[in-house]
Amino acid sequence: MKFILIGSSTGGPRILFDLFADLPTLSAAIILIQHMPVSTANRLAKRLSQLTSNTIYIAEDQQAITPGSVFIAPGDQHLILENYEHIHLTSEEKVNFVRPSIDVTMLHLKRDLRHQVLGIILSGMGSDGAEGLAHIKKIGGITAVQDPVSCTIKSMPEAALKTEQVDQTLAPEELKKLMIDFSKS
Repeated sequence: MKFILIGSSTGGPRILFDLFADLPTLSAAIILIQHMPVSTANRLAKRLSQLTSNTIYIAEDQQAITPGSVFIAPGDQHLILENYEHIHLTSEEKVNFVRPSIDVTMLHLKRDLRHQVLGIILSGMGSDGAEGLAHIKKIGGITAVQDPVSCTIKSMPEAALKTEQVDQTLAPEELKKLMIDFSKS
């Protein structure tokens, strides 16, 4: 199966709306880690479901992961992929001052030749996701960041770029094309 992991924070929702607008149903499962409070997750899910034919879920503990679906990490819980099959939610300590943490999700991935992974970091404050994106590259995945020039807050993509493990730096419309092409490959 193919997995697209997207991490975002401040400025991210606007870019997410652009990415998901008219996005065809993909053969990949999308895991979305957006820094947000619990109350915002349902609004984000509702808005994304109006934009795309992919099925949108607020992730639940032990939920099976399916292609053509988007799983949004609920506010105040870390999301971990168990063996690329199920979601595990945890309320362990904040990482990088946030929960859900992009790094927590990405760093729990293991190399598995049966699966392909694309990691993307969007606009946001801080460095969450930088270490996780580098990890995705090290386990054979593809990595990309939103071009900092197009970010509301550019520190998350810039932190990822400093790891020198980013394959592509792209404008939002190019990230959307990357997601579609990755899903088809």
